[in-house]
Amino acid sequence: MAGVIVEEEVAERVVLRHNVEYGVKASGGGGTAGPAGGNFIGVMWIPLCALLPALPLAAKPLSARVQRGVSIGQELASRAGVARPSTTVVSDLKAEILQTLRPFGDPALNLPPDVAARVDELCASLEGYNPTVAPATRGIGSQDGRWEVRWSNAPPPSNGALGSLRGAAFQTICTRSQTYVNELSLFDNAFSLRLTANYTPSSDESLRVRFRTLRARLWGADLPAFIFPAGTERTWLLTFTDEDTRIVRAGLDGGRSTARELGLMRRSEGEAADSYLFYMSRAPQELPTRWLPPLLAGLERKKLKSQLIASCEGSRMGADSTSEGIKKTSDLIDRLAELNPTKNAASSSLLKGRWDIVWTTEAELLFLTSKGFFGLPCTAAYQVIGDEADESPLRNRIEFDNRNGGTGWLNVGSSFAPSVRGGRVNFKFKSCSARWTSFEVPLPPVGTGWFEVVYLDDELRVAKDSRGDLQVCRRGK
Repeated sequence: MAGVIVEEEVAERVVLRHNVEYGVKASGGGGTAGPAGGNFIGVMWIPLCALLPALPLAAKPLSARVQRGVSIGQELASRAGVARPSTTVVSDLKAEILQTLRPFGDPALNLPPDVAARVDELCASLEGYNPTVAPATRGIGSQDGRWEVRWSNAPPPSNGALGSLRGAAFQTICTRSQTYVNELSLFDNAFSLRLTANYTPSSDESLRVRFRTLRARLWGADLPAFIFPAGTERTWLLTFTDEDTRIVRAGLDGGRSTARELGLMRRSEGEAADSYLFYMSRAPQELPTRWLPPLLAGLERKKLKSQLIASCEGSRMGADSTSEGIKKTSDLIDRLAELNPTKNAASSSLLKGRWDIVWTTEAELLFLTSKGFFGLPCTAAYQVIGDEADESPLRNRIEFDNRNGGTGWLNVGSSFAPSVRGGRVNFKFKSCSARWTSFEVPLPPVGTGWFEVVYLDDELRVAKDSRGDLQVCRRGK
């Protein structure tokens, strides 16, 4: 009995690995940061994990479950970094990985063996700088959200392909419900596959994932779901996670495989817990989309744009909108966003130029529109988006004019950092000034924020910002 107790205790401990914490003290357990800025207790567990096979822990052999825990602990310990990383080293590794993958598409497919080996080597280096402590338990929140698969050596459709067709592959993880969804979409989301699963932590560093259903969707209609047989499980080794990048090593690790049972893969393929590598980038939260044939989508888009502009007109940029009018405009925005024709709107060249604000829910702008600026009524509000290299590539301007020679304006200049994927644009105020008749006053720029472009074409831009406000803009002259 004592041997069993020792065995269970070791099963809990061997999954600990050293995670570099950028000089932050360890939480819980009383450990302090060592000279390299890591968790001192974690550093001590690296050699202990390596010595585990030689320790006489119990009179009987380790159970299969505990032996798997030992193996996972050793694998993670072997990947542990021992030096404090610099931001430059980590960013350089990420950049080199994406640069190596770029010639093979996005997601990258059909990598030659030497290139795949190089990517694996770079990922192993990055894993040594994992900043997330106990990513499957205390640090599980780091996994939350939507992640895009940039490359995987797993079989289709997990790698972003369906046969010879390249799609877009995403993992969406909800840590509150302990569920995740794998989605592969093709033909601009006309066809998609969705795999749903539950997970539970099997150690501080790994999850045990249980597949539930696989469902296809064609032109917006769900087809009958395939229900996975009991025991269809995988192990995920969470080897690196930060704010924008995630690496997972995965394998059957004793779980069932429908593909293997159907003879579509070798018995031994994918068995090890680290058989497959997934390199992922954080993706923007998925916006609702509605698939229509191109002709119908164009007609529906044109109709909704016309209705949206009509709902904005005569409202003085929203200052005169009633609660019913705001709801109507918001509903039209949501419906139009489902038909957004511009993928990755934040990095699109269509975003640049002058945009006249025709409607908004922003309280500050509505106040100036309604009350004016010390007796000068508001006559226009617009944004100008230029090149990122400009001193203030995002400029906001509100103009005032009493038609009797009295003029004024309010200018705000900001930095502009668009996401490569999706519609998110981050900004930081850099300059601010105001003019009233002949008096001009510089003001202190304060604050940062972001807005999400939910619809963009060559005429119209619609955005939601970090405070939940809406903005409808027409391209200016």
